[in-house]
Amino acid sequence: MTADSATDRDDSLHAESELKKFYQAAEQSPSQLVITDTNGTIEYANPRFCEVTGFPRAEIIGRKPSILKSGRMSAGFYRSLWETLLSGNEWQGEFLNRRRDGSLYWERSSIAPIRDNDGSITHFVKVAEDVTEQRRAEESQHRSLKLSEAITAANLRFIETGSLNQMASILLDACMTITNSPFGMLYELLPSGNGDILALSLASFDSVSEEPAFRDIRYEIRRHGHYELQRHASIYFAPVLEGTTVIVNRPEENRWQGCACSVCAPALATFAGIPLKIGTTIIGVLSVANRDGGYLKEDILEMDNYAQTCALAIGSAKAELDRKQAREQLRQAQKMEAIGQLAGGIAHDFNNLLTVINGYSTLLLQKIKANDPMCKDVEQILNAGERASTLIRQLLAFGRRQMLEPRLLNINTLVASLHKILCRLIGENITLSTHLAVDVGLVKADPSQIEQIIMNLVINSRDALESGGVITVETANRHLDATFVRQNGGSEPGDFVMIIVRDTGMGMSEEVIGRIFEPFFTTKGQGYGTGLGLATVYGIVKQSNGYIQVQSEVGMGTEFRVFLPRVADTVEPTIGGDILLQTTEKNGDSGLIMIVEDEQAVLELSAVTLRAQGYEVLTASGPQDALKLFGRFSQKIDLLLTDVMMPGMSGPEMVRLMLEQRPDLKVVFMSGYTDEKLKVTDFSGERLTFVMKPFNPASLVRLISDNIRRPLGTVSPETPP
Repeated sequence: MTADSATDRDDSLHAESELKKFYQAAEQSPSQLVITDTNGTIEYANPRFCEVTGFPRAEIIGRKPSILKSGRMSAGFYRSLWETLLSGNEWQGEFLNRRRDGSLYWERSSIAPIRDNDGSITHFVKVAEDVTEQRRAEESQHRSLKLSEAITAANLRFIETGSLNQMASILLDACMTITNSPFGMLYELLPSGNGDILALSLASFDSVSEEPAFRDIRYEIRRHGHYELQRHASIYFAPVLEGTTVIVNRPEENRWQGCACSVCAPALATFAGIPLKIGTTIIGVLSVANRDGGYLKEDILEMDNYAQTCALAIGSAKAELDRKQAREQLRQAQKMEAIGQLAGGIAHDFNNLLTVINGYSTLLLQKIKANDPMCKDVEQILNAGERASTLIRQLLAFGRRQMLEPRLLNINTLVASLHKILCRLIGENITLSTHLAVDVGLVKADPSQIEQIIMNLVINSRDALESGGVITVETANRHLDATFVRQNGGSEPGDFVMIIVRDTGMGMSEEVIGRIFEPFFTTKGQGYGTGLGLATVYGIVKQSNGYIQVQSEVGMGTEFRVFLPRVADTVEPTIGGDILLQTTEKNGDSGLIMIVEDEQAVLELSAVTLRAQGYEVLTASGPQDALKLFGRFSQKIDLLLTDVMMPGMSGPEMVRLMLEQRPDLKVVFMSGYTDEKLKVTDFSGERLTFVMKPFNPASLVRLISDNIRRPLGTVSPETPP
């Protein structure tokens, strides 16, 4: 053996030894090792590679690494990788691959070319590490940070705007972003079991984004801040029905496909619905859908934790809204009550003054001739007094201190009887349309007051239609449930008849809506309206145990909804308006009338009026003087005319003392307003008559004449029910 042969043999043995060491190192390496030819065909894969991928060596040799593709990496990614390798450079990066069992994993790889002695590339070698857990931890930390930021941003947005809808939108968008979902919905679970959708988000590329049902829902959310979805056997309510998170990654897994409603009809490819829970109570559902490849359990676990934080945030915001709404309702109620009390007090004093002004004006007109130059002046005084009386009646209506004469009414009949009057009120450039429900129920209310509601609302709509338009009056039966009551403070559950007055006018801002029922508040120019029309409507509705709702947007028109309690009585309804005291000629009546009134001018006017008709009159400026006079003339007095509210002792208290001496005494009460504490309805109907101030002399004479003639034991037509 020559020296050269020995050297070659030694080199060969050394190379074989080195190759054996390399093979053993590769076989035992904790890293994945793969060798491919220049076409990418796998020629060698170490055990660690087989362990991570799940492919046995016999199955992987001769195949290409594309068998590991997850479908989550772009074609451009792989194109860039091969361009780097074929140019002779090393490539480093991360793959999202798919194991043999279909599960995904991340690997960090370094791929380099292997060259022969001539420098030509013969193979490629890949050294890789499984970094799934590391990547998952990083992504989880990143997602957690994003979700925490979303919770903070949502809370800040709620503090800034007070909008639960905007808060829910931020929470939902964050969930959609981290799950790569093009569809998302977040709803609050109502006590009725329905879902109040607070946020609905759809990407433009999603196939369901153009569905009419979802467009309608998004429009309602933008307009009103929510949309109520009726509870039914739907995939959207599956988390509530199941009481846990529901995942659907293939259409065949969807057990709720049978629902064909407009919301459920658009099929969802994948779905994840997570209940929002506070403790064990489900308060809503956060759902995402249509993510490619479906939803992994580890993703949903993170979403479960996020959903609970969302539930706490929404629950806290709801509680704050409820507290704020309660405070606002209390403040508004106190303000309206204070204004009502003030209005009632003013009305009481003004009615006394107007009784005198209108009364003496009437008496003066009776004494002067029609061609007297002073006649027109006195008529102007009387006209001004009558207009003032109308304002006072409106104040009383707002303060709920007017006398009502409720009867069974069919609202349709009432609206029909007003149609011609309303058409004349609104003018030729405005169309009046009526839609009256055939089966509308009956209400028990004062017909004249309901007429006033309709006329005032129509006039308000007319004033909003400067360039013409349409006013619509509708009637319908409505049941107000717990959800309606929850959303509309001051309403009560039950069956109601609804009157709608809608216009196509300029609409109102939220600020205007908040003050619209306040007396003397008006958006009209000076000299146009008193600001009492809608205040009157509010007072009448409240006094009739009803509820009024306003819906309006600037440029979108206005809709008033009046709800009056529906009654089940089958007695034939009436349609009449006010009961008016008619003027009568002097009938030659006689008798002794005692008048008790603390307002001296009213006392003197009443006495002058009755004496002019032939009656004898005793006057007293207060209950104490009246009781003394009554002690002397009790058997001679034919009728007592007394004010209700007087200092020291009320009229009803005084009358009770007089009735102890004279049980058959006839009594007429008069007052500037009716207060709950001073109601006189506990007197028997055969002796109770009530007249409201201001009254004119002719009305007073007619009232006294009717009661003098009326036998005791019959009910006066003026007696309130």
